Amino acid sequence: MAPSGNTFDGEIREIPGIYVDSFSYKALDSRYSEKLRYLIVKQYNEPFEVQTFRSPVKVTMLESYHCPGSSMFLFECATSGVSCLATGDIRAEKWWVSSLVKNRFLFPYITGLKQLDQIYLDTTFSYRREPYITIMPNSEGIMALIEFLKLYPVDREIEFSFLDAVSGSEEIWLQVLDHFNGTLDADSSILERVRLLNTNKGQQPTPKLTGPMTFNVGNLYKDVPLMITIKHCIDFNIVDYAGFCLPKRLCDIDTSSLTLLRVSSSGHQIYSYDDKTWLLPLDGKELLPTNLLVMFSRHSSYQESIEFVRLFKPKSVFPCVSTKESWLGGFTVGRVFGQVCSSSEHLFDVENFRKFGQPPRILLERPVSTINRWSFEQCAEEVSFVKNFITEPKAFKGQMQWSQSKPEQELCTQDLKLQSIIAGRGEEKYKQVIDYHKSKDLNLIVSAVHERYNCKVDLDTDTESACSTDYDSDSSATTNNSVVASSCVFEKSFSENQAMPECNFLSPGLNHRKISQISNTIRSDRRSWNSFSLRSVTKKKRKEKHVNRVS
Repeated sequence: MAPSGNTFDGEIREIPGIYVDSFSYKALDSRYSEKLRYLIVKQYNEPFEVQTFRSPVKVTMLESYHCPGSSMFLFECATSGVSCLATGDIRAEKWWVSSLVKNRFLFPYITGLKQLDQIYLDTTFSYRREPYITIMPNSEGIMALIEFLKLYPVDREIEFSFLDAVSGSEEIWLQVLDHFNGTLDADSSILERVRLLNTNKGQQPTPKLTGPMTFNVGNLYKDVPLMITIKHCIDFNIVDYAGFCLPKRLCDIDTSSLTLLRVSSSGHQIYSYDDKTWLLPLDGKELLPTNLLVMFSRHSSYQESIEFVRLFKPKSVFPCVSTKESWLGGFTVGRVFGQVCSSSEHLFDVENFRKFGQPPRILLERPVSTINRWSFEQCAEEVSFVKNFITEPKAFKGQMQWSQSKPEQELCTQDLKLQSIIAGRGEEKYKQVIDYHKSKDLNLIVSAVHERYNCKVDLDTDTESACSTDYDSDSSATTNNSVVASSCVFEKSFSENQAMPECNFLSPGLNHRKISQISNTIRSDRRSWNSFSLRSVTKKKRKEKHVNRVS
């Protein structure tokens, strides 16, 4: 399923009569509910035929990487010679994309023996707007979480809670449980999901483990002294992370500001500090946060989507997640995917042009921009940008450009990674990251948004935040996080308390009101409208000369 605002109706345009992944429109409306009992279970990689009102179509289900049971559909119509691939929701990580060439049904399309007419693609990344963020592999996010959890003491009075119970999260739970030999505590439906997942993989059903560390899924109302929460996140600035999510050394803080809340029977102390709850292990030298973030996504980044499409080189791509706003923001197939398609004609662009009109030419001519928010270098650019235009407001031409050359992009991917920051935070180079975050430059930004930061935030709203969860319409499966434990309410991070800017080019920790004022000043200043004003002046002069000659 796709985010709200999705305009894809499920229709495979090239093969009339075929609809996929649209359960609220034409494909499976209530009039056909009695026919659900006739549905037949199909296996992966076993082609079968369906008869449309025009011709028979061969359908092959292909296993994808999103959640247990997720599938891609390969449609092949011998009558017309048309073939289309509908991906559904996918996370096109490198390892998975590389494995597709081994699939005998995709092999002809990957090697060029055949060509796909259309790929109906999961483009969830598009709703976040440009610059499109880089997302680290899920394995790295899970590894970083495990490294972080190693810092916490084993105590029966301390438990952990995964806030996201949506299907696909099982990968995190099982890896963490395996590493710590922990106990999984959840409601019966979630435990059954885990049991079935293990059974389907040919493993013996996993009994309920009885390890010393307890990990909950959805048990937010348990009466335990301390419940440490673990929440999915994908769009987080490395500077924000270093300053707000890492442990705090006692030698670096004013200990008189600590408020003792509770002491466990094992001697571990729970404190309130800086409006957050912290854990100080017995004989520990640093405060540990009680709200953890795990970098994990079930959808592809823009870069991953490009590499997936490049593998097939289809005639065209039809994005399955799109809105009027993203279209008018420059999200056209020609601009975003044209480089990896063999045709210059794109049905998606034709349809959306008829619906919403043409996006501004300046946006269509601008290169697609991306950002690695785990690159300290790029985040430092954000800090510098804000400092210059908040402390010394002045007009400037154009907008900040994030597009980079390929060597620069490759360099960024080798920059600081999350698990390195956690495991090596005692090293000097990582200490510099944290110290930088505490410097006057960043404190200036924090103070600039302090008033908004202290505003009341409704924890029950579904508003998309800059510190974004992996957004899905099936997020209702995620448990209510308004109450986490008897004494610990889930605290939104600094970035989560900031409203999503109209154009997410900058760090969430900015004075967007001031930037908006500057932007309005620029729009009203014709001197910065170079191309428009030059053409206008030229036309006017020519008209005057023509009038003079006539007179």
